[in-house]
Amino acid sequence: MYTQALPRSLARRSSRALALTLVSCAALLCGLGAVAASAGAAGKTRSITCRGGGSSCSATIGLAGGASNVKLKIALSDTDLKLFSRSVKPSSVRGAYQLSKGSYSQGGSLYTVTLNAVQSIPKGATLTLRFAVPRKSVGTPGK
Repeated sequence: MYTQALPRSLARRSSRALALTLVSCAALLCGLGAVAASAGAAGKTRSITCRGGGSSCSATIGLAGGASNVKLKIALSDTDLKLFSRSVKPSSVRGAYQLSKGSYSQGGSLYTVTLNAVQSIPKGATLTLRFAVPRKSVGTPGK
């Protein structure tokens, strides 16, 4: 079989065109990957039911493996409940998570908050949020 080599000037132009094409494809693929990753991270939502009655309820969230900007939607058992306390097990995980942007909606029956937690949190670690009816402050007479 007879093959003929390309002239040097044509070979250089072909190599440059091929290199530019490869760089363009790589940039396009990287851009699509970043868009897909950000869309996946932005859409993480977990729905949780708060277990209890009209005066208080508790919602337990698993922390194992971490979380990145996960929106928690907690369905409260009544509309008068407010976040009363939070606890974490084991206690060594206490500083390894963060809650932000907490808000109430749907007449107070839904609490939404964003959770961030480090990936190194071990299996079985949980965060418990307790909601209760706020105590009414008793005013002092005469003031």
